[in-house]
Amino acid sequence: MYQVLEHHAGRVLSRAELARRAGIGDLSARRCDSLIVGIRRSIGADRVRTVRRRGWMLVV
Repeated sequence: MYQVLEHHAGRVLSRAELARRAGIGDLSARRCDSLIVGIRRSIGADRVRTVRRRGWMLVV
């Protein structure tokens, strides 16, 4: 999932779009959120911005 965010850095990606582009068809909302938490722990919380009601964006 990080690779998807990295490839689209600076662009907001919704939960559904992240799952589709990462090849994870049946990704639950809870699982997606936990993956984002893991990414934030790995690269720093300030690098992944939450855009309310839209999704997430990797900050460049």
